[in-house]
Amino acid sequence: MNIQQNVALKTFNTLGVNAFAEYMTQVSSIDALKEVIEYASDSNLPIKVLGGGSNVVLANEVSGLVLQYTNDSLEMLSEDEEYVLVRVGAGLNWHEWVMSSLSKGWFGLQNLAYIPGLVGAAPVQNIGAYGVEVKSVIRLVRGVMLDTGEEFELSNEACQFAYRESIFKHELNEKVLITSVDFRLSKTPQVDVSYAPLDQMAKEQGMPTPLTLANWVIEVRKSKLPSPDILPNAGSFFKNPVITFQQFDRLSEQFDHVPSYPQKEGVKVPAGWLIDQMGFKGKSFGPVSVHKQQALVLINEGGSGEDVLAAAQQIKQAVFDRYGIAIEQEPRIFQ
Repeated sequence: MNIQQNVALKTFNTLGVNAFAEYMTQVSSIDALKEVIEYASDSNLPIKVLGGGSNVVLANEVSGLVLQYTNDSLEMLSEDEEYVLVRVGAGLNWHEWVMSSLSKGWFGLQNLAYIPGLVGAAPVQNIGAYGVEVKSVIRLVRGVMLDTGEEFELSNEACQFAYRESIFKHELNEKVLITSVDFRLSKTPQVDVSYAPLDQMAKEQGMPTPLTLANWVIEVRKSKLPSPDILPNAGSFFKNPVITFQQFDRLSEQFDHVPSYPQKEGVKVPAGWLIDQMGFKGKSFGPVSVHKQQALVLINEGGSGEDVLAAAQQIKQAVFDRYGIAIEQEPRIFQ
């Protein structure tokens, strides 16, 4: 068990916030994980689970014990003529897993290519992109309770998945560490090009194979989202709000051609469009700015976590003042 003190976290978060962890350790097995949990309990140290650092805003000083689980194993559980069931370690890079699954002829993740982060974060956020959410292929989530070290399993239904939501962001928030995820993937090629840019590419080039579709997704994401290695960012910073049908009618009276996606409970409106209409692309809020090409992305140029949150709050308030629509940030606060 290697526990370090006063660890710099700048390279552990894609926003490049120069934060420090009071204590930090990395483990790759459940046995080692249980040792750390016991140590933290005996030392009265709260455990803070850090994944790939692509969906967090770090405080300057992160108290307690920052824990990173690095197991990147891949285990075939079962296979038949139609499907495979695969258990994937929570520490595996998400994009690597997507491309690996396609290379093996397992389909279902192609629309989720090039999303930053680790496999363990996928069910927490119920990551989604281009018409697909990861809940559609998750069968089981396994992990460990941080207070007792007890192992648990949750079925898809028990995870309470919703748009960018799960039980891990509510009832189990900061109480568990996910160790692996079971995915049920199809052996039959299938593609979803319902997202407008993908549909246009399909019309121009013909219906893609799953691997071609993944490459299209990568191309589109690269055109919209800057690389954190070049411009420190946390990807899409704001969730797309779902507003009531009445709110949408009022919005449509004010603006022509409002992009919209009807849902059972209301209408989803792109947060990026709302921010863009206010002329915020490229606008600076101190060391934090809105990306010049994508209004959903905040770029951090040397600012602290507090600077990032202050900029986000100004944007949220401005959107609410103008449209009466509350938008939420996606990254969680890590402190």
